[in-house]
Amino acid sequence: MRLLAAQESERRTIARELHDEIGQALTAVSVNLQNLQGAPDAPDRGEVLEESMAITQQTLRQVRDLSLDLRPSLLDDLGLGAALRWYLDRQGARLGLTIEMVDDLRDVRYPAPVETTCFRVAQEAVTNIVRHANAQAVRVQLRRKGPELELVVQDDGAGFDVSAARNRASRGHSMGLLGMEERATLIGGQVVIASSPGSGTTVTAHFPIDSIGSA
Repeated sequence: MRLLAAQESERRTIARELHDEIGQALTAVSVNLQNLQGAPDAPDRGEVLEESMAITQQTLRQVRDLSLDLRPSLLDDLGLGAALRWYLDRQGARLGLTIEMVDDLRDVRYPAPVETTCFRVAQEAVTNIVRHANAQAVRVQLRRKGPELELVVQDDGAGFDVSAARNRASRGHSMGLLGMEERATLIGGQVVIASSPGSGTTVTAHFPIDSIGSA
């Protein structure tokens, strides 16, 4: 149920972006085209076309970014390590945040449910940092430990009271924390969150490898 609530929250975010950002942009282009159709020889025709082209290019970038956030093609094509490094580099550049990633995967591929779940947990952890932590630096470690894949996401931000946050989440406020835990649980994994006010946050996740099928 908690994961379903988290997924519904993600859908609301996507729907809002489609409506507010992309919908408004397409409406602006439509209005410009209608004006040109009604007055093809208007003196500002060139300016209107230029504006429409700029809006179209920006909208294409937004659609591409939304698509990549939903499912980066690198995850399917090159695997978890490459996809996660690309995502972290992109987020760091976009937000001016220092994000360091250390991994020893060496292009090894893991079962698809493990790669997808690990990527989503890391994505949610970084999203939480951006929204709440006011951090300056983030460190992500990804390595194989025996029959498990271990993910560690650390930040130097504000930290929080984990018990209080869990109680708020159980009442329907911000499902990110519970969503991470439930995603991992569905494939037999585990997420542990360690934090306290003023001390940053560490999210540690373990995902079983050998017991998960590749389909």
